[in-house]
Parts: sequence; structure tokens; C-alpha cells
Amino acid sequence: MNLRALLPGLPDEDTHQLAAEVVVTPTTLELASPWAPTHQLAKVLDGVVFRDVFGDLAPVPVTRAEAMTVPAVARARHIIAGTVGAVPIRRYGRDGELLADQGWASSTAGTVSTFHRHLWTADDLLFYGWSCWSRVNSLPDRDGRVWPLRMDRIAWGRWSVDEVGRVLVDRGDGRHVLVDQRTVCLIPGPHEGILTAAAVTIRHAAELQRAAATAARTPAAYLGLRQTTGTPLKLRSSDPTEVTVETTLADWRAARAGLGGGVAFIPLGLQVEELGSFSEHLLTEGRNAAAVDVARVTSLPADLLDAAGPSSLTYANARDNDVRAIQYGVGLYMRSMSAVLALDSVTPRGQSVRFDLDEWLESPVPASSSQPAPPRPDVSRETTPTPEESPA
Repeated sequence: MNLRALLPGLPDEDTHQLAAEVVVTPTTLELASPWAPTHQLAKVLDGVVFRDVFGDLAPVPVTRAEAMTVPAVARARHIIAGTVGAVPIRRYGRDGELLADQGWASSTAGTVSTFHRHLWTADDLLFYGWSCWSRVNSLPDRDGRVWPLRMDRIAWGRWSVDEVGRVLVDRGDGRHVLVDQRTVCLIPGPHEGILTAAAVTIRHAAELQRAAATAARTPAAYLGLRQTTGTPLKLRSSDPTEVTVETTLADWRAARAGLGGGVAFIPLGLQVEELGSFSEHLLTEGRNAAAVDVARVTSLPADLLDAAGPSSLTYANARDNDVRAIQYGVGLYMRSMSAVLALDSVTPRGQSVRFDLDEWLESPVPASSSQPAPPRPDVSRETTPTPEESPA
């Protein structure tokens, strides 16, 4: 079976029927909710169907849900997406003046706020490498061109692209259909998404997180049960009342997991041996190293993810971290968005689009500090050239 046939967005009826047979029909949800599940077919990548197709030995792709269980990934996401959502985007005229009518940039007529639109767009770009907005356009001008009056993010999984790069949108039943390309705005990210580009790093960090949780439940992790006297136990038996190796181990595991698991009864002829425990080095320094790796793949200073170990952060280097986070990390997503929003198909030539960082970076240096304020990065600015004639 071709796994691609289980992914959403393919137009043929046979594929749609196959998906319907392996997936429960999703419950109707408010499409405006940014937390709404994208589609029940996402379970394919969570292992429900994946292991049935490829077996238990095939590595299951990393999902956003698994990535968000890693504290360092969650913090990096909150910093990147939260900052992109908090910094307003502005439209400027041909002479660099702020336009009185910001139009789609500040419209409150959408299904979600501009904060959530930008926050979840950055989330898409971070994890998946792409995002897509819908457009409500003006009437055609004298040259037949239309301009967006309102734009909303389309939830991940409710849109896809065909073999030539045209956008298809979910018509409401899980089937994606081709739409007028002037009614959508496809936004490519700065990379292919960390679920693909940093899958090994995220899976490693997630496994360390699970190991820490297991260590908390069972500090003496590895035990062996040795039979010292009596007739050797059978490995298994068809008689449910017979004591076997399998039933003994099952009873022991259940007792350890239950209330009072720290106390055990050891029958005559059975000896318990501790074979080892979790490495403290692995669970402390290993998890910190994994957090540093997450900082690297997201281009954020490790200090912002609390992954740099003990340090004496001063006002000056803390503010420098903020600037570096914008310049090399968050700014990548701002530039990706503003670059597309400044295209001739979205913004009239000569006008510019950029994120306004002035207020976000506004933090005067305390009087007791002799350190100068760090320079503000000029990011996310895109300007289209001014032609001899351009629309108003």
C-alpha cells in the first residue's frame, strides 16, 4: 500500500474512499479555532496506521504533538510564534510614510485576530515549512487587478498543493479542490520545517524526556528475577491458573506500578537482583545538551531556552540575546512572511510591508548601567520598486 494514498489533499475518488475506510469521520468543528485538529488522517503519522503499513521496526515520523512534549521545543515555539504574533505588521507608502488605512494588516473582520493569524502562521513555518492564507479581495481596478481586503490563515491540513504548485483547499469533507489562486496566499518558510530538518534532534530529546518520566516512576529501573529452588517455571502455559515466567513478571510489574509499589513480597525460591538504573549523567546533562541542540536548530540563543547552564546574565547581554533572537531566529519567519506580503500580487508597487519592531525592542537602559543600548535589527522589510505608473 502506498502511504501517500493515506495523506489528505489528493483529489481522486479512490484515494478519498480508501481514507474513509481507515479513518473515523471527523467531528464538525469551528474552523476559526486555531487549536482544531487539522484532519483525522493526521493519525496516520501518529502510528495508528503507519505501523500497520510498515511494521513496528519502521521509524514513525515525528509529529508536532510529539515535538511539543519536549519542553525546549515548546519554549522555542512560544518565543518564535509569540513574538511574531505580538509584533504588528505595517504597510507603508511610496515615500515611507505609514498608510492611514492599514487594510488587511489590521483588519478585525477575520475569523481570528491578527495576533493569532501571525502566531499560527509562524507555527506552521516552524514545524512544517509552509503556511497558507485565504484572501477576500477588492473589486478589480481599471487594470483588472485585485487587492486583498482581508486575509485569514487556513489551518494546516485543510490545504495542499498539486504537482505544479497550485493551492487546493478543503471543501468541507476532507477533499481538497483547486481554487482561484487569487483567493489564496502561499507563504514558504525559511526551511523545510523542523519536523523534517530536525527530526532526529526532536526524537532524541523526546526519548530523554520519556526516560526521565520513567525514572521518576521507577528509580530502580532494571531488575532481574532469579529462581533459586524448585521446579523451573515454564515460560508460558495455556492453563491460566498455572504460575509461569510470564505471569510472575506480569504480577511483579503490576505491583510495582500500583499503590505501595515500593514494597514487594518475594516468594520462597525467588531472588531479586538490581541490574542497574538510569544514568544521572544521561538524565541531567543529556537533557540539557538536547535543549542546546533545539536552540541550535531554531537559531535561538541557548540562554532563552534555559539550556546554557548556570550563568550570570546582565542587562546588556540579556538585551543582546533579544536582538540576536530577532536577527537570526524570529526574524527568519518575519522576513518569510513580509517577503510574500510585499509581492506585486498582494501589495501595489512602491509600497512596503514590514514588522514594526520599535515598540517591541523599546527598553531604555537603566540609569545605573553604563552599557549602551544594542542596535535594533532592521528585519522583515520588503519594498517593491516604484514604476512610472502604479495603481493607487
